[in-house]
Amino acid sequence: MDKTVSIESNLGKRLSKIKKVEERCLVFKNKQIPLVSKISIGRDPKNNIVLHDKMVSRFHAEIQKIKSAFFITDLNSSNGTYVNDVKVPEGKYIKLKENDKIRLGKNELSII
Repeated sequence: MDKTVSIESNLGKRLSKIKKVEERCLVFKNKQIPLVSKISIGRDPKNNIVLHDKMVSRFHAEIQKIKSAFFITDLNSSNGTYVNDVKVPEGKYIKLKENDKIRLGKNELSII
């Protein structure tokens, strides 16, 4: 018995209306890191992404998913967080888009 769902069937029509969830990744040193609800970045080993760079604060920045979008905020780091060479203002969240470049110290991460 074939278990394929026909697009013309009632179930097929309902399934075709469901929006596809876009999966975003953070790329660092040619490694893809799937973006989840919240990712912390910094020098401290307690972060989700640990950067061994003295220009990066222990808890430097955070990426957070809000609804279907991702936002980055600087966690009062010493040297700032930059998105496309624009400094993230203190206490503000910046929406991230595909191909954005995030710079923390000497490190560059990309959104794909």
